[in-house]
Amino acid sequence: MREIVTLQLGHLSNYTATHFWNAQEAYFTYSQDQESSVDHDVHWRPGVAADGSDTFLPRTVIYDLKGGFGSLRKINALYEDESAAVQPDVPSSSSVWPGRSVLHKQQPLEVSAYQLSLDDGRQPGRLSKSAVRYWSDFSRVYYHPKSLVQLYDFELNSSIHPFERYPMGVELFQTLDKEFDIVDRDFRPFVEECDRMQGIQALATLDDAWGGFAAKYLDELRDEYPKSCIWLWGLQSPLVDVTREKRQLRLTNTAQAIAEVRSSASMVVPLMMPERGVPSNTHVDSASPWHVSATFATAIETANLGSRMTEKAMPHAPSMWDMAEGLNMGGSQTLAGLRLGVGAVAGTLDDDNDGVDLFSFGRLASLTGKQTKRGRLFGEVNMLRGSQPDQANVAEEDTRQPPRRLIGDPVTQKFHSSLKFPILDSFRTSTRRARTSLRSRSKPYSPLLSRLALM
Repeated sequence: MREIVTLQLGHLSNYTATHFWNAQEAYFTYSQDQESSVDHDVHWRPGVAADGSDTFLPRTVIYDLKGGFGSLRKINALYEDESAAVQPDVPSSSSVWPGRSVLHKQQPLEVSAYQLSLDDGRQPGRLSKSAVRYWSDFSRVYYHPKSLVQLYDFELNSSIHPFERYPMGVELFQTLDKEFDIVDRDFRPFVEECDRMQGIQALATLDDAWGGFAAKYLDELRDEYPKSCIWLWGLQSPLVDVTREKRQLRLTNTAQAIAEVRSSASMVVPLMMPERGVPSNTHVDSASPWHVSATFATAIETANLGSRMTEKAMPHAPSMWDMAEGLNMGGSQTLAGLRLGVGAVAGTLDDDNDGVDLFSFGRLASLTGKQTKRGRLFGEVNMLRGSQPDQANVAEEDTRQPPRRLIGDPVTQKFHSSLKFPILDSFRTSTRRARTSLRSRSKPYSPLLSRLALM
């Protein structure tokens, strides 16, 4: 097998990963006549539930702050042992304290209507922005209890002590690692289950304190697994309606994080919704993490699609190492940008103004809505999914005499899959017909193209 272990660091990262896991769950086939195009063993791990039944759960480790998990319980229905259940409201009679015990209990969060529908086996209705409070509100999968790690040192969205500065994340990791060796405690058990690990996929928020936490975590992973391929998808929140001071703080955090993680990761891909230059028929509400993360997840899920495809569905599909080496031709260039297109533009992202450019860190769009000129291109990986490429153009490219490649010329790799992104009821809908260069939805979506480029 060629397993991938996923690491999720931060609230926006968990929003994005939830869309990702929902899409992976949609690829399961339950009929003997259907053969899946996706090798599910890459991202999913077998196990045994409390009642002895078999389970198949995401191979991931999820970190979030206190309150960040919403109504999601660490011990879910698969691992509850009802016979050993004890009334939690009754203090133990064997307590060494001889006096009267008083129990202070915080009221649990109300489970979302979407989750209640899934628990009852009913078809849930399509979600809206107002119905999504936490990433767990639209999750369609169960997680192993060891996958969920809540950090109680900071509280989500705290106005008193916000988790928003890079050094705070560094300090938190060092404190926890000194006390628990958290990589060994939380991450190693999932690696040891792998027969032949393909690599590590990390999703981390870079523009707050999670950037510092991620930098130290990846540094530790590199020491523990020096020969492993590590991809980091570095997520950033939109800067819309953000004060000047907050904007400067976020950009500083991101710059520090990118500077540090480049030495640990095999490839770093920063992702941020552009402030301007989004195609007019693409609607993303930048104020909604559910909306923004859906766009990120679509891009990521399409870009690394080859790493989990079966040989029959995609011959010579690129592994994580193949993609990293195809981009990093010089050996020391580990920073890549991601562009995505949907619909008619998906097959032709030749113009810099086509699709949505998610590599907008440190680069502003002009008032005309056009993106500024990009730098030199070193390597590129194009992943097209959905409709077949234009056969006339393919034939023309095949018959055309390829020019002799010179040292330093960019290298472009192109891949195609007929597997469409599933549009689920947990996925955000657009008021306009989407046209983004990616693939990620469970009703068949328009053709999607994810374009990774090293610049």
